[in-house]
Amino acid sequence: MMKRIWRLYRPHYAETRRLALPVIVAQIGQITVGLADNMMIGRLGKTELAAAAFANTLFSLPLIFGMGFAMAITPLTGKANGSNDYSELKSLKKAAFGANGVMAAILIAASTLLYSAMPYMHQPESILEYSQQYFSVIGLSIIPLMLFLSGKQFAEGLSNTKLAMMITLGANVFNILGNYMLIFGKWGAPELGLVGAGWSTLFARVLMAIGMLVFIRKLHREQLKSVVVNFKELAASTLKIIKLGIPMGLHMFSESSAFIVAGIMMGWISETGLAAHQIVISLSTFGFMLYQGIGVSTTIRISQLAGRQVPALIKRASNASIQIVFGMVIIISMAFVSMSNWLPTLFTTDAGVIKLASQMIIILTIFQLFDAIQIIYSGILRGMADATVPGILTFICYFIITIPFSYWAAFHGGFNEIGIWMGFPVGLSICALMFHFRLKYLHRKLLVSMQA
Repeated sequence: MMKRIWRLYRPHYAETRRLALPVIVAQIGQITVGLADNMMIGRLGKTELAAAAFANTLFSLPLIFGMGFAMAITPLTGKANGSNDYSELKSLKKAAFGANGVMAAILIAASTLLYSAMPYMHQPESILEYSQQYFSVIGLSIIPLMLFLSGKQFAEGLSNTKLAMMITLGANVFNILGNYMLIFGKWGAPELGLVGAGWSTLFARVLMAIGMLVFIRKLHREQLKSVVVNFKELAASTLKIIKLGIPMGLHMFSESSAFIVAGIMMGWISETGLAAHQIVISLSTFGFMLYQGIGVSTTIRISQLAGRQVPALIKRASNASIQIVFGMVIIISMAFVSMSNWLPTLFTTDAGVIKLASQMIIILTIFQLFDAIQIIYSGILRGMADATVPGILTFICYFIITIPFSYWAAFHGGFNEIGIWMGFPVGLSICALMFHFRLKYLHRKLLVSMQA
């Protein structure tokens, strides 16, 4: 029995790993930059670290929506690739850059409004000036990042996850060196402190966009060279991206908002809590990005299998991803628990911040499993081009359950900073359960449609 199961799932394990590995390597590279960023900023002082935490938390609002919007390109490309529809592929390639370019302009406008609202968010006065200076620089990086994501998501729909990995890793090296040079004024550069980290991020993302624009032209060049796309086809592909991208953006926005609002509420309590929150968010991102790598590969696999109309393979590919990520959760959670007292010391020497961050890490390990499972379920649903219902479910779980529970635990339950983190295990577990039932419904619906 076990040998039969292994034979059935082995190809799915192998293909999921093949697609996920470059994504995970790129994600680890991004995490490394984030960790290095926070470590360098942390050496400037607790105030600068808290200021970066506030600015990054706020910037995540337009950033995450934009990333979710861009993700619509992958399942649409994957489905067209799975059915060998080259006309649709070329149309989607052109539409991707147009739709993301317009979205970048909208997100810049949203970032400008957020910048203006920063003084009214009841954050510590000591961090406000630093936060606004830093935010004004990193806000501009949304434009090159959206251009990069246009090519990245298209390439991933073609099962090419290596291109984005190579470009991202190169930019990450540049970003780390730029941080060191501009934050501390090394190698003849001016000492810009926190703002220097923002400029380094902006320059790195400009390089990412340029690199993607250069290399994306080579993908499927022979198959697409003779294909002519008219305005009607381009408009139709653009509309598909928008119709799928907006609910995906709202999905990602709702999911991240719980952590974003948690950071804002943390600032209402103490600067120490805000600094500790930034440290643990950086650590939680490590696990999230690894799971997200499997989620991305799952979206690619499911979208291509959907194009081939094979329900049994869709279910096996889904189960294989869930099994892989379950094993990853066990290993990562054990590492976090065993090093909970040591990890915060990599970011700061402040005893109060270290103690609070160590306690938050324990809560982090509790919700890791639920977070990982809902990430994979999200990847499966995206691959099946199902976005509206998951978006609604995500909104309910985070805005109706997680955020209110965190607020109650912190300000009425007497748990203070730790209470803000208590809402995450509750909301994530309910989200994973809702996605599970949604996925079962879609599998049954697909089987019925195939039998009809």
